[in-house]
This record gives sequence, C-alpha cells and structure tokens, in this order.
Amino acid sequence: MDLEKPLAGRVALITGATGGLGVKAREVFASAGATVVRRDRDDPGSPWRWFDATDPAEAEAAVENAVRSYGKIDIMVNLVGAWAPQPHVSEMPDDTLDDMFRINFRSAFVMTRAVLPHMIVNGWGRIINVGAKQALRGDAGNAAYSAAKAAVIALTESTAAEASNKGVTANVIIPSVIDTPANRRGMPQADFSRWVKPEHLADAMVFLCTESGGSINGARIPVWNRS
Repeated sequence: MDLEKPLAGRVALITGATGGLGVKAREVFASAGATVVRRDRDDPGSPWRWFDATDPAEAEAAVENAVRSYGKIDIMVNLVGAWAPQPHVSEMPDDTLDDMFRINFRSAFVMTRAVLPHMIVNGWGRIINVGAKQALRGDAGNAAYSAAKAAVIALTESTAAEASNKGVTANVIIPSVIDTPANRRGMPQADFSRWVKPEHLADAMVFLCTESGGSINGARIPVWNRS
C-alpha cells in the first residue's frame, strides 16, 4: 500500500460534495489517491449532473453512470444532510418531521441501497455515513433531527451486519457541531474552537476506507472536541 496515497486505484462517490464538510472531504479523498465522483449542484465544470440523493431513480442512475465510467464504486460517502430549528414535539408540524428524515436519513438509505449491490459483486466496499452527537441523546428542540440521525446509525449497523461477509464495511462518523461557514453564520456567538474541523472528519473517513481500516465495521466513531 502506498502510504502517501492509501486510496490509489479506489473510486469514491461523495454526495453533498459542495457543502462545508463535502468540499474538504473531496479534497482529502483526492489527496489520498482516490478518484472522486462528485454529486455537484454548483460546479458548472463538473461532468456529473446534479441528482437528488433522496430520489431512488436518480440515485440508481447516478450509480450506474459512475460504474459505466469507472468500472466500479469502491467507496460511498453519504454527506447529504441538514439541520434546521425545530419546535418541541407537541408543536412539531408533519412537514418539519418529514424534511428532517428525508434529507438526513432517506438520502443515506437510498444511496446505500443503490450502491451496495455493486460493492457486493466486486467483493469490496466501504460505506461511510454521518450521524450526529444529538443522535446519541435527544434534547429539547431537536427531536426530528436527533431521531433522523439515530436512524442513520441504525441503518449503518444493519448494513454492516448484512454485508460483513461480503467484503463490505459500513461505519458512521458521529461529530458534534462542524466548523463550517454556514454554522458560523448561524451561531455567531459560539466558541468555534470547540467545533470539529472538517478535515479531521475527512481524515477519519479516509482511514476507514483503507486496508488498515478494513477490520472496523458497524462502528460508531465519535469525532468531537472533548475539552
């Protein structure tokens, strides 16, 4: 294994690649040697059409397109997700609940379902999902988001169990607040030094996709500042 390019020869499909975490993830994966297939809404120079990661037909078409172009998909990184202010459970509109589950859970489920058969046929694959610290213990005003991210954790563990003897692993990174421009704008009074750097998350993801990380499966991996 090339220690400087541990993912050389691997093809990685990253959704949410233009978000605060996604931009850094695609840079880190590319630096590790992976060919990065991006789901890109905003880059007019990208050869890849933007697609809705929550739509099964569009997700399957994007996966087929990547397989035709590169012959395989080795790595699936599900970064589509969002947080929004939420009322308490007693006042929660159905639309808010549905939106939180659609963007945070359904996107990961649909993409995992689309890519997993290709990985199983190839006998090798890495699936990386992103949970949230709030998924481990819900708090007031965060019920829909916390529940959706908890569902992502359960999805990851179920996928890991089902694919464990097929050369495919699935793991979930669990960050606290991520230090992105959007989060800084939304919480300008916060202590940014306590937030997780996107590159730290991306580095953890890359390790899980190496041969050295291949024995880690179904893990909840916390990445946050404990100070």
